[in-house]
Amino acid sequence: MPRIISSVKALIKHKNKYLFLYLTLSKKSGWSLPGGQIEYGEEPKQALLREVKEETGLRITINRSIGLWWFYTQKDQHQVICHTYLCEANTDKIDLTHNPANEPITDFKWFIPKDILNDKKIVLAPSLRKLLLSYIKRSL
Repeated sequence: MPRIISSVKALIKHKNKYLFLYLTLSKKSGWSLPGGQIEYGEEPKQALLREVKEETGLRITINRSIGLWWFYTQKDQHQVICHTYLCEANTDKIDLTHNPANEPITDFKWFIPKDILNDKKIVLAPSLRKLLLSYIKRSL
Protein backbone atom coordinates (compact mmCIF):
# COMPACT_ATOMS: atom_id res chain seq x y z
CA MET A 1 0.00 0.00 0.00
CA PRO A 2 1.43 3.43 -0.93
CA ARG A 3 2.59 5.65 1.94
CA ILE A 4 3.64 9.24 2.42
CA ILE A 5 7.20 9.48 3.72
CA SER A 6 8.65 12.54 5.45
CA SER A 7 12.24 13.36 4.57
CA VAL A 8 14.76 16.20 4.84
CA LYS A 9 17.00 17.61 2.11
CA ALA A 10 19.88 20.10 2.19
CA LEU A 11 20.58 22.81 -0.36
CA ILE A 12 24.24 23.11 0.62
CA LYS A 13 26.08 26.28 -0.35
CA HIS A 14 29.85 26.68 -0.57
CA LYS A 15 31.44 29.72 -2.25
CA ASN A 16 28.28 30.59 -4.25
CA LYS A 17 27.85 27.06 -5.60
CA TYR A 18 25.34 24.41 -4.51
CA LEU A 19 25.90 20.68 -4.05
CA PHE A 20 23.86 18.15 -6.02
CA LEU A 21 24.19 14.37 -5.97
CA TYR A 22 23.60 12.14 -9.00
CA LEU A 23 21.44 9.10 -8.27
CA THR A 24 21.63 6.19 -10.72
CA LEU A 25 18.28 4.41 -10.59
CA SER A 26 16.94 1.57 -12.73
CA LYS A 27 14.19 3.55 -14.46
CA LYS A 28 14.99 7.21 -13.95
CA SER A 29 18.33 8.69 -12.91
CA GLY A 30 18.99 12.33 -12.10
CA TRP A 31 20.32 15.01 -9.81
CA SER A 32 18.99 15.56 -6.31
CA LEU A 33 19.92 17.11 -2.99
CA PRO A 34 21.63 15.31 -0.10
CA GLY A 35 19.30 14.08 2.61
CA GLY A 36 16.93 11.29 3.46
CA GLN A 37 14.17 9.84 5.58
CA ILE A 38 13.46 11.08 9.08
CA GLU A 39 13.64 8.14 11.48
CA TYR A 40 11.03 7.61 14.20
CA GLY A 41 11.78 9.83 17.21
CA GLU A 42 14.33 11.91 15.31
CA GLU A 43 14.05 15.68 14.98
CA PRO A 44 14.16 16.87 11.34
CA LYS A 45 17.36 18.90 11.76
CA GLN A 46 19.09 15.96 13.48
CA ALA A 47 18.04 13.75 10.57
CA LEU A 48 19.44 16.26 8.09
CA LEU A 49 22.82 16.48 9.82
CA ARG A 50 23.01 12.65 9.97
CA GLU A 51 21.96 12.08 6.35
CA VAL A 52 24.32 14.70 4.91
CA LYS A 53 27.25 13.30 6.93
CA GLU A 54 26.44 9.73 5.80
CA GLU A 55 26.02 10.61 2.12
CA THR A 56 28.78 13.20 1.63
CA GLY A 57 31.06 13.24 4.68
CA LEU A 58 30.24 16.94 5.15
CA ARG A 59 29.51 18.65 8.42
CA ILE A 60 27.07 21.45 7.67
CA THR A 61 25.48 24.46 9.31
CA ILE A 62 21.71 24.62 8.87
CA ASN A 63 20.53 28.18 8.16
CA ARG A 64 16.78 28.08 7.45
CA SER A 65 13.93 26.22 5.82
CA ILE A 66 13.36 27.11 2.16
CA GLY A 67 10.29 24.98 1.44
CA LEU A 68 8.96 21.62 0.33
CA TRP A 69 9.21 19.48 -2.78
CA TRP A 70 8.22 15.88 -3.46
CA PHE A 71 8.71 12.87 -5.68
CA TYR A 72 7.21 9.41 -6.12
CA THR A 73 9.25 6.25 -5.62
CA GLN A 74 9.48 3.85 -8.55
CA LYS A 75 9.33 0.51 -6.81
CA ASP A 76 6.69 0.82 -4.11
CA GLN A 77 4.75 3.90 -5.24
CA HIS A 78 5.30 6.00 -2.13
CA GLN A 79 5.21 9.80 -2.13
CA VAL A 80 8.25 11.35 -0.45
CA ILE A 81 7.80 14.87 0.95
CA CYS A 82 11.15 16.68 1.21
CA HIS A 83 11.48 19.41 3.86
CA THR A 84 14.36 21.44 2.43
CA TYR A 85 16.84 23.60 4.31
CA LEU A 86 19.46 26.08 3.14
CA CYS A 87 22.79 24.97 4.62
CA GLU A 88 26.44 25.94 4.42
CA ALA A 89 29.58 23.85 4.22
CA ASN A 90 33.08 25.03 5.09
CA THR A 91 34.66 22.78 2.44
CA ASP A 92 33.84 21.39 -0.99
CA LYS A 93 35.55 18.03 -0.31
CA ILE A 94 32.97 15.25 -0.72
CA ASP A 95 33.32 11.57 0.24
CA LEU A 96 30.73 9.26 -1.34
CA THR A 97 32.42 6.03 -0.17
CA HIS A 98 31.07 5.69 3.37
CA ASN A 99 27.31 5.72 2.76
CA PRO A 100 25.90 3.03 5.10
CA ALA A 101 22.58 2.87 3.23
CA ASN A 102 24.33 1.89 -0.03
CA GLU A 103 22.25 4.44 -1.91
CA PRO A 104 22.84 4.69 -5.66
CA ILE A 105 24.81 7.97 -5.46
CA THR A 106 27.32 7.80 -8.29
CA ASP A 107 28.49 11.40 -8.69
CA PHE A 108 28.33 14.90 -7.25
CA LYS A 109 28.79 18.40 -8.58
CA TRP A 110 28.84 21.94 -7.20
CA PHE A 111 26.55 23.95 -9.49
CA ILE A 112 26.03 27.66 -10.01
CA PRO A 113 22.25 28.13 -9.51
CA LYS A 114 21.45 29.36 -13.01
CA ASP A 115 23.29 26.41 -14.56
CA ILE A 116 21.21 23.80 -12.76
CA LEU A 117 17.98 25.51 -13.82
CA ASN A 118 18.87 26.51 -17.39
CA ASP A 119 20.48 23.28 -18.62
CA LYS A 120 17.58 21.14 -19.90
CA LYS A 121 19.82 18.04 -19.91
CA ILE A 122 19.95 18.18 -16.11
CA VAL A 123 17.14 15.96 -14.81
CA LEU A 124 15.44 17.21 -11.63
CA ALA A 125 12.11 16.35 -10.04
CA PRO A 126 9.65 18.99 -11.34
CA SER A 127 8.75 20.15 -7.82
CA LEU A 128 12.46 20.50 -6.93
CA ARG A 129 13.05 22.63 -10.04
CA LYS A 130 10.10 24.84 -9.01
CA LEU A 131 11.41 25.21 -5.43
CA LEU A 132 14.91 26.12 -6.66
CA LEU A 133 13.52 28.70 -9.08
CA SER A 134 11.50 30.29 -6.28
CA TYR A 135 14.52 30.27 -3.93
CA ILE A 136 16.80 31.88 -6.53
CA LYS A 137 14.27 34.62 -7.32
CA ARG A 138 13.89 35.42 -3.60
CA SER A 139 17.68 35.47 -3.13
CA LEU A 140 18.45 38.02 -5.82
